[in-house]
Amino acid sequence: MKNRLCVWCILLLCVALLCACDGNESPDTDAPADVFASVRESGETWLSYGLSAYEEGRAPAKLGAFFSERDHMTYLTLYDHMFSFDKEKSVSVAEALFAFIYENYGADALLDLEKRCAYKTAYLASLGITEEYGQTDAVERFFVDEMDFSFNRVYKYIISFDNVTYYFKDFTVGTPQQFHSFLYFNTTGLREMIAYMRENGFDKGLDTEREFNYYMTFDGSGYSKTVYENGNMVINDSYSALHEACHAMGITEKDNIWLSEGLCNYFGKALGFNDQIAASYIQVISMANAGVFDERAEAGDVSAIRYKAVAKAYAEYGGSLASVDAFDLSLFAHLAARTELALGGYPTLGTAYAAVNREECTAIGAELSYDGATSLILYLSDTYGMARVLDAYASQNMEEAFGKDYAAIKAEWLGFLQEY
Repeated sequence: MKNRLCVWCILLLCVALLCACDGNESPDTDAPADVFASVRESGETWLSYGLSAYEEGRAPAKLGAFFSERDHMTYLTLYDHMFSFDKEKSVSVAEALFAFIYENYGADALLDLEKRCAYKTAYLASLGITEEYGQTDAVERFFVDEMDFSFNRVYKYIISFDNVTYYFKDFTVGTPQQFHSFLYFNTTGLREMIAYMRENGFDKGLDTEREFNYYMTFDGSGYSKTVYENGNMVINDSYSALHEACHAMGITEKDNIWLSEGLCNYFGKALGFNDQIAASYIQVISMANAGVFDERAEAGDVSAIRYKAVAKAYAEYGGSLASVDAFDLSLFAHLAARTELALGGYPTLGTAYAAVNREECTAIGAELSYDGATSLILYLSDTYGMARVLDAYASQNMEEAFGKDYAAIKAEWLGFLQEY
């Protein structure tokens, strides 16, 4: 009997231990799953604000009147730097958009970058606003997937995409949205430009793997520059950013200024890696065709006269304005150079150098304009091949590379322009 009691005691003890283990290791099947688990881990600032408000039961603000002002559309981007630009408004938008997407499409939709632009357009429609959200899916994904944002005491906005970083003390004009397209097209254009250089063997001697640091000053000087000692770039004209990146990579020799500046414009502008450059040319030509510059031209404004002349010539040569891809950047450069040489009064490489460096420029080719230097490089590349042009840059010896000096090269190019 005693032995039977012992056996039963041991069995009961084992059962008790097993139950205890099951209680510690098995999940509570009655506990609801956290539908926002992925949202909490996303790292997106706007989602954290939106989730906090939703879980606290705060009703989102009604922003119909706010978004009826077109300038306020920029707040819908909700990229991290927006919360430094204007936290109060950005948080309100984050809370309202979060609630709208979750209540209409579910928790997973909050992380769906393929449809986020469509959701933002739908949110505007729910407010009675028929205008679509202005950002494209590609730009939206790029900013969310690749942007790192930080700040310090000097630079309020430090926006990085891998090895490309932009430093802003402030956005200086308007709203951040005015820089979103630039950040996208310049960064992706820089990557495309470097890939093109490598694929074609044009990167010899160039540091294409460096850190690209852009300091966005817009101090009113109008001129961008690269500090050759460290490769940092000071940007006052956003269309020159890829040009300056070529300087940062090592195209810095100034003995033949037409060659270095022309090469930087060739890679940075004439090959079309930044769509905004072609878009700006299309806009200027379209404005000229619409008569926008007529009054200024009649008053003798040299720039307005040049715009009209280039626009007319571009049309005569059958140049397309249909899209940035269809726009002929080479044709534009040649026509701009020819027009400037015919009319005079254009800013030269020498005047730009003197304005930036506060000293006279005596380098060969300083009398050309940037369009002229670009046209000359395009001509040499088409005639002799880019490999020889780069050899000429590396040696700075024109006779060795082309069998003729700068004067003969320039005369040959001028003859080409006259017959173009």
